[in-house]
Amino acid sequence: MKLKIDKLLLDNAIERVSKSVDANPFLPVMKGILIQAEDNKITLIGSNGETSIKHEIETSIDAQIELPGIVLVELSLFKNIIKKLDGEIVLEVVNNILKISTNNENYNLNIYDVNEYIAIDFACYGEQVKINWNDFKSLVRDVIFAASTNEVSLILCCVNISAANKKIKFITTDRFRYAQAVQDISEDVTFNISILAKNLRDITNFDYNGDVILNISDQKISFKLDSTTIESKVVDQLYQDVSRIVPQEFDTELKITKKELNNLLNKASVIINENYNKIKLHIVDNVLTISSAREEIANAEIKTNNFSYNGEELKLALNSRFLKDAISVYEDNLNILFTKDKLRIVIKSNSNPNVLQLITPQKGF
Repeated sequence: MKLKIDKLLLDNAIERVSKSVDANPFLPVMKGILIQAEDNKITLIGSNGETSIKHEIETSIDAQIELPGIVLVELSLFKNIIKKLDGEIVLEVVNNILKISTNNENYNLNIYDVNEYIAIDFACYGEQVKINWNDFKSLVRDVIFAASTNEVSLILCCVNISAANKKIKFITTDRFRYAQAVQDISEDVTFNISILAKNLRDITNFDYNGDVILNISDQKISFKLDSTTIESKVVDQLYQDVSRIVPQEFDTELKITKKELNNLLNKASVIINENYNKIKLHIVDNVLTISSAREEIANAEIKTNNFSYNGEELKLALNSRFLKDAISVYEDNLNILFTKDKLRIVIKSNSNPNVLQLITPQKGF
C-alpha cells in the first residue's frame, strides 16, 4: 500500500475513528486502526469490539492512492506522529513496516497482522428513525448519568431506547434513581433495544449539525455523519419495564428555582466527598435547610426562604450527587413532587417538559 494524503484530512479521520479504540483492549490488535486504500476511497476503521467507527475519504488532489492495500497500525503512536507532521504525508507499507514520511521527516512503524483484526459489518439495516443530531445527543445527556456503573447487572449499565406510537423514549435506572426522556418522531415504528451507556457516550461524542437516520435492529444501532459510519452493538438482555415505578399521585410539592437549589447544594457539598455525599433536607416554618456533615471534621447548614411548599414539616436524607444530576437537565423553575410515604421523589420542569427524573431518599435523617 502507498498513498499520499494531506495532514489535516488524515488527522481528522484519525480523531473520528479513535473514539472507539480502547487503550487496553481484550485483544492487542484492537489497539490498532485499519487503513484501507482501494478504488477511489481511503477508509479508516477503529473498534473496541462493541462500538465501531468507519471514516471514508474520497480520493482527490489531497488524497491520492498510488498502490492499493491495507494496513493495521497501533493507534496511539501513529496518531502522535501524524500530529507532529505538516503538509503532504506519504504512507507506504514495505516488508511489514509502515513508512511515514514528509519532505523532512521519516518514521518506521511495525504493523499488526491484518488477518487477526475482527470482521466488522458496517451495513445499515433495521427500523429507521430520522432525528436531529443535537436532539439525539440531548436525549442521551438527559438520562445517561442514571445508568448503573456496577457491571454485576449489565442491563442496568445500559440506556434503554424504545419507540411506539410515534414517540422515542430513553430511560435509565441504577435502582436508586430513574431518568426518562421522550420525543415525538415522524415514523410509526416499534422497537426496544438497550445499549451500554459508556458506548452511547462514545458514539455521541461528535459535533454535527443536521438530521441523522438511526438504523435500529436487534443486533446494533448505526448511523452516518457525513463520511463517518458509527455503530454500536445492542445488549442481548431484556430491559424490564421500570417506568411503572413512576408514581401517578403525589402528596406534596416543592417549587424552587434551579439556581437557588444549586446554590444550596454547592455550599452544603463543600465539606463532603464522593464516598460520602449524604445531605439532609428539612422544611419547617417556611424555611428550607440543607445540611451536611463530615464526621469529626466539619458540618454545614444552608438556609433559604426562596421557595414554596404546600405540606407539613419535611425531613429527608438524600444523595447530593443524584439530586444535582437530576436538576442539571432543567433550567429555571423546578417542581419537586413527593409521594405520601416520601419514598419516591419526582422532579419536573416546564423548561424541559419531556424529561422526568426520579430519585429515592436515603436512610438516616
